[in-house]
Parts: sequence; structure tokens; C-alpha cells
Amino acid sequence: MISIYERIENLVKDNRNTTFKQIAKQILDDFNVGVFKSQNELADVCYVSMSTITQFAKAALCEGYKELAIRLKIEYENALISSPTQKNINYDKVDTNSMEVLTGWAKDQSDFILQLASEINKVREIWIASSFQSMNVAKHLRDILTNQGIDVKVMDSSINLEVARHVDFTDKLVLVLLTGRDTLTLSRILEFLATLSKNVFIVTTLNHLTELPEVKEWKKSIINYNLSSDYKYRTFALFSLFLLLAEKIDNTPKIK
Repeated sequence: MISIYERIENLVKDNRNTTFKQIAKQILDDFNVGVFKSQNELADVCYVSMSTITQFAKAALCEGYKELAIRLKIEYENALISSPTQKNINYDKVDTNSMEVLTGWAKDQSDFILQLASEINKVREIWIASSFQSMNVAKHLRDILTNQGIDVKVMDSSINLEVARHVDFTDKLVLVLLTGRDTLTLSRILEFLATLSKNVFIVTTLNHLTELPEVKEWKKSIINYNLSSDYKYRTFALFSLFLLLAEKIDNTPKIK
């Protein structure tokens, strides 16, 4: 039986009603951080009427928004219950096992790191396209590389659906962070990039590999460490990866 979350995801993918897509995206973003707005709050933040929210709930096969919200909360709570938990935690001692696993994964990406660093040093410019959940990491990398003299532009696909159509990405160097659940818009941008640039580097998970266009020249780094997919682990892993990358960037000052 399809979950209510999946029904809402399907409404995001439906191009026929942009208002429903906006509402669906807001609900999914809230769900991913454990927030459940009232019908009035959701209508306000999406700039729609209460009746439009009711229509959306019925499109998701619920009697109304109240049923939709209740079912979402149940699915969220069930997901928390079924999530793997760490047992026998020693609260009197700091455990570094997870940190070692994550930094170990980053070290294993040495070929990806060196190839990307080589391209950055060559062209001195990079676009970063990120899914919503990795946007803070993308901006962190932007700040680091900018401080090293690299021209960095972050493509916020959650805000601008058409950004890829207004820039000539022919042979541009692009780093894509395809992680988390909110990846629909980014997947469309990837389809567009596939026709323009072979110089694309992608960090993604095994679950998202099917969303990638078949471009043999694109370089991939797969997040496959032996830990849960929790946001905090993925963020630390990416921070570690980009620290190693930054150490290979030529930041020789042009003005001495």
C-alpha cells in the first residue's frame, strides 16, 4: 500500500498543477524536519486559500487536511521507531567510531578528490548544484573555495527551477550533491546538463544512482559508508570530503 508521503511525492512530480506542487514540496520539507503545520499555517506559507489546501488533501486521497496531517504524523513516528538506534551507549565516554568511519570514507574518495581538485585548479571556476538537504554543505564549500581564489556559484535548485536554462553550461565544471529526498528538481537539471557538459562531478548515494543520466565521462563519489543515512552523518562525511579537497586547491595569491 502506497504511503501518504509517497502520494505527496507523486504530486510534486505532477507538472499539471504548480500550486499543488508548491504545497506538496512545503509539506515534504516540513516532514523531513519533523514539522507539521496546521491547515491555516500551510495556507499562509504557500500563499493559497484554505480551500486549496483541502483540495490538495483530496488529491492525496484523504477526506481533508486533518486526515492527511494525522497520517503523516503516524508515518513520521513509525519511521522513528523503525530507525536503527545505538544500544548500550556509554554516556561517560566519547565514542569516535562513527567519526573514524566517516573520515575513512572521505579518504577512500582520493581519486575523486584529486581529479576534481585538478579541474578546479585548471579552470578556477565551479558551479555547485545541490539538493535541499545538502545546501548548507554546498555553501560551506563555496566559502572555502572563494577564500582560495576560486569563482564559485551555487545553484539553489529548490528556489529556481529554470536556472540551468539561463546559463551556458557548455563544458562548465559542475559539482552536484544529489542526496536526501528533495532531489526532483535537481534530477531535471542533471538531464539538462547531460546535453551540455562532460565535466560534471557527482556526490550521491546508492539510492539516487537511478536518477543519474548515462554520461560515461561524469565522475561519481558514492556515499556508501556503513552507518545509517541520518543527516548528521552525511553532513560530517561531506565536510570531511571537502576539507581534503580544499587542501589540494592552489591558492597562490595573485597579488604579492
